[in-house]
Amino acid sequence: MRVRALSDRDYLNMIRVSRRQAPASLWIKGASVLNVYTKEWQEHHVSVAGERIAYVGEKEPLVDDQTVIIEAAGQYLVPGYIEPHAHPFQWYNPYTLADFALQTGTTGMVSDTLMLMQLPFSQTAAIMDSLAAHPVKQFFWGRLDPQTGKAHPSFTKENLARMLEHPRVIQGGELTNWGGVLQEDETLLFGLKHTRDLGKRMEGHHPGASYETLNIAAAAGITACHEAIQAADLLSRIRLGMYATLRHSSIRPDLPELVKGWLELGVPWSSRMMLTSDGSTPPMHRDGFMDSTLRVAMEAGMPPEEAYVMATLNPAVYYGLDAEIGGIAPGRIADMLLLTAKDQPTPSIVIANGQRVAEKGTLLVPTVQPQWEEASLRFADPLKKQAHPDWFRLRPDADGKTPVLQMLNAVITRLSLEDMPVDQDGYVSLQHDPQLALIAIIDANATGGNRTMAVLHGFGEHLEGLASTYSASGDWIVIGRDPQAMAQALERIREIKGGVVLIDEGKIICECPLPLAGKFASAPMEEVIGMGENLVNQLRSKGHVHLDPIYSLLFFTATHLPYARLTATGIVDVKSGQIVVPALPLP
Repeated sequence: MRVRALSDRDYLNMIRVSRRQAPASLWIKGASVLNVYTKEWQEHHVSVAGERIAYVGEKEPLVDDQTVIIEAAGQYLVPGYIEPHAHPFQWYNPYTLADFALQTGTTGMVSDTLMLMQLPFSQTAAIMDSLAAHPVKQFFWGRLDPQTGKAHPSFTKENLARMLEHPRVIQGGELTNWGGVLQEDETLLFGLKHTRDLGKRMEGHHPGASYETLNIAAAAGITACHEAIQAADLLSRIRLGMYATLRHSSIRPDLPELVKGWLELGVPWSSRMMLTSDGSTPPMHRDGFMDSTLRVAMEAGMPPEEAYVMATLNPAVYYGLDAEIGGIAPGRIADMLLLTAKDQPTPSIVIANGQRVAEKGTLLVPTVQPQWEEASLRFADPLKKQAHPDWFRLRPDADGKTPVLQMLNAVITRLSLEDMPVDQDGYVSLQHDPQLALIAIIDANATGGNRTMAVLHGFGEHLEGLASTYSASGDWIVIGRDPQAMAQALERIREIKGGVVLIDEGKIICECPLPLAGKFASAPMEEVIGMGENLVNQLRSKGHVHLDPIYSLLFFTATHLPYARLTATGIVDVKSGQIVVPALPLP
């Protein structure tokens, strides 16, 4: 499989440059080159012919006045990094993330399509195809389930097959509805088998899975899992023939413990290990992208050579792309990074497709501009009425019980039915505990609108009103203690066509526009990072203690996580799939 086309003319020229019968287009002179195939550093010259490497060795190339020469003595040359498990819709988008990735040394990505699968397939395909022109080689994986508990027309056998068969989709998954597999859901099993019938990889999602469960997953076709929590989990996956991806993300910063645990096991590093940042939300990217992940791995004790191999060759081999990318060798696409030191993975110079594309974190070339106006990504607001404070008042049920969601961590919530004090009008009162707030999920698509409500513990203190259209299900989330402020926040996100708004003392103190489907922005990465940092800082000042409040907002409605989730039809017990507290119509 060619990642980028190679013409007959360029093919012949590459051979001639390798024989020193034609001048190199680029000569990286005298760098210490990491050979990822042997894990050794070699003082070599690298000759490039157009987009591809023609020669790596001790001989100097033929040059002419068009040859670009980079004096690299005393510097270190490694392949461009590959992110094997990207989620490119965490407020940013596949275009802005690719730009950011490129300037920080990542030249290959395999990305989630969950947001894209909400579009007509022709639009999804157009977006994926347009990104083929970006210097970052971006491929995709095809989801098998919508992850929301709602039926969706994209997730039928016919539509899954069409997505999985697209040439830029090189993997199925990540499979989050494991319960559906165990129940032998016909569509899920079709997606699993069809992915493997196509010869493509299948990503699993198995946090805390036993060895027996992993056996079943491997039998079903799972070829990799990024959900190892401890080093023993890595070993279990590798022993069963899977690839194990070591993760360091804003919601699961596991990498230091995984590295230390592996060292304690005393077993060799495996060629079936990869590294991922796994869809970190914008604030974490202040430190970089895959370069930051590599730095964390090295600081935890992973040898630099092993770390670079896990971020280059191993994912290339896993996806069957190692004849094209993942190493510095003749015939490969010339994606290379110059480093000032072996243990400093942020590059000083980024070379992609044989061209210097970034230097000291600044892009030097134009990339690809999205045509968002051609995609059906407008913020949907079918409600014909304004938000009212009465939407955000809750009465106990007929037995006097109130649903209370306890945040066990940033994304796991447990439900209890409790006796709660009420005010003079019979509504639940939160005045006795500043850590309590009401949470409402607004389904604007229901006739007249629906709301699913509970008391929420653990999101912060004295939180007046927050509204978000950024959610896994697409429903609106409103959290707060003041119904007036909650209504005000919701009305404001409707005015700005999607995003997150935080109200305090009756004023907007944080506003994060996400006008593309209410979930992501077209703004450059630097702007999105700053926007995310502002929200997180404001919530921290309100007592939010969990790892990532942005992920908390996303996952309140994600039905693949335990134990209780908020949906458009009510609060669902994830294990049983039953609605335990039904939704109510908007008053």
